[in-house]
Amino acid sequence: MRRISRLVPALALGSTVALGGCSVLDDLLAVDAPSRVVASDLENPAAAPLLVASVANEFRCALTHYISGSALVGMEWDDASANTINAIWDTRNHDTSGYGAQYASTDCGSGNAALYLPLSRSRWYGDQVLTNLGTWDVGDVPDKAAFTAETSVWTGYSYLLLGESMCEVAFDGEAKQSYTAAFSLAIARFDAAISAGGTADITNLAKVGKARAQLNLGEVSAAGATAAGVSADFSYKLSYSDAENVTRNKQWEANHRDDEVTIGTTYRGLSYGGVIDPRAAVTDKGVQGQAGIDVWTADKYPEASSQIEVGSWEEAQLIVAEAAIAAGNLDAARSIFDVLHTNAGLPTFTSVNAAPTAGELTTQLTYERSVEMFLEGHHLWDVKRLSIPLVPANGAASPFGTFYSNELCFELPAVEFLNNDNIPSG
Repeated sequence: MRRISRLVPALALGSTVALGGCSVLDDLLAVDAPSRVVASDLENPAAAPLLVASVANEFRCALTHYISGSALVGMEWDDASANTINAIWDTRNHDTSGYGAQYASTDCGSGNAALYLPLSRSRWYGDQVLTNLGTWDVGDVPDKAAFTAETSVWTGYSYLLLGESMCEVAFDGEAKQSYTAAFSLAIARFDAAISAGGTADITNLAKVGKARAQLNLGEVSAAGATAAGVSADFSYKLSYSDAENVTRNKQWEANHRDDEVTIGTTYRGLSYGGVIDPRAAVTDKGVQGQAGIDVWTADKYPEASSQIEVGSWEEAQLIVAEAAIAAGNLDAARSIFDVLHTNAGLPTFTSVNAAPTAGELTTQLTYERSVEMFLEGHHLWDVKRLSIPLVPANGAASPFGTFYSNELCFELPAVEFLNNDNIPSG
């Protein structure tokens, strides 16, 4: 039988109850779940719970790997190991073949960052499950609405991250398109999740994801309206464990356990009004990586089982603030920053002018997004979208004898145009 998708072992059967960040990981790890789903299972309504959980696990593993890769390219991390692959990510030098194509060939469970393969599989698998859910009756799948909502969310986020990282995209053997096509596909999946009638958490997460995709498309006002509908105090986190490579939080693994990466220089000791910002708290570990570079670690991921936040009310509020600035409602944006600062134990926003300007608030917005979603897979896109200066700059010498580039997106890999007749090679 044709094997189509690797799951996260020991979590597959229980992920639908674990994804909200609940502390049920011990129970899940006791489940001896299969690590593969065969093609025939996709057509069996009785397998719906396992299939939906499998999509969730595909995205769970893809996300933590994506965060690693985007952290290296997006300046949240610096390479501390002289590892050839890490150095390629860190210096923003990519290629479609050879070592430079590891972004396309590395898979979930690897010790290195991964991007194209796990995200592509996650979105493809999610779409297949959604297609079959659409053909099954509620009598055969009583939780069809909830399953449709959850699967749509993870599929939407898979498209979203592909759009934020790729220069162009191509799906299911079709011709290549602008990366913006991925954002439109993501919005369609998030709309499906919202209309399906899933849990409040899934619906809120879909709204955050949709607002993020709308913002990426430049639909700032629409993004703000979508984000305004996210419930206060909402937070959605994915659980990880030290059970196996594929279940582990990779940010802890590379930064805390292996000393392969260090916190980027622009993220060390961030403070506001003389108070260290706890949202991006980091620690000088007092050791050096293999390359003799001091290792700083992120306090938010102290363990292999540290959860990762996918979406939150805080992220939604920052989208609302961005829309308010664009509309000239500067007081509304300032009020949002003040609430976020109060919640974090920081002084409220202080303007250098008698009244804050749009430019000043936009600068503050950039800072707020960088700390509020620190090491959660947002900053690489923000570097591009908000024109954040590159550190080190394009052309600067790296510690490993190469030079930094300004390649912030990834070309379609050789494996794509070699296997897709609709994409000419070259």
